[in-house]
Amino acid sequence: MIKHPSWPPLTELPKNTITPAEYSYEQLKRSDIELLCELIKSWYPDISVGSGKKYIDPKFYGTKVYFPGEETKDVIVYIGRHAEEIVCALCLEVDRDALTLHSRYGVCAPQHRGTGATLFAAYIVDALAQPMGIAMAYSYVTMKSKAMQQFTERAGFEPVGILRFSDVELDERGETQHVTEAVYAKYFKEIETLQSVSEANMTPKLKRLWDVLYA
Repeated sequence: MIKHPSWPPLTELPKNTITPAEYSYEQLKRSDIELLCELIKSWYPDISVGSGKKYIDPKFYGTKVYFPGEETKDVIVYIGRHAEEIVCALCLEVDRDALTLHSRYGVCAPQHRGTGATLFAAYIVDALAQPMGIAMAYSYVTMKSKAMQQFTERAGFEPVGILRFSDVELDERGETQHVTEAVYAKYFKEIETLQSVSEANMTPKLKRLWDVLYA
């Protein structure tokens, strides 16, 4: 059972010492929904199709996202500010039965990329893991951005798979095209608590993959 019945407030989590002081993060408020959707659309126009299009639709936030003082939901959004302006956002989803966290998306204004503004993402996943009893966090990372892969790996995530045709986006010509994404995971429980896997239950192909990932 999850130790915490809801998303713990930022004020109850360990101090964030890795995000540069000029950036502040807070939980998304309903009053910021419309603006956030417009900002994401301007920062990442290629997600106007596929699974990403929900993140520029105010209805998604209005019905699926947990807001302070309201009934708990499984999705939460944090926004980062610089000089009062929204410059970053991170969306997480918890599976309370499986004790896992899914990083749905992380976005940042172009002029603030590479500044350390998005280090909050690495902080918050680790900070939430203990109070919420999280065993594993995972994320899908685009194969178009080596920098995003490097950031995810620096945060302690390991690549565990590659999925072709996992989503669709707009290409440089404005045409809809399927894309390839890497799957990254980070574990928070001791391996001794994991149910063992029998090699006898693996096909040869799966055994080869297992050896590459976990030998």
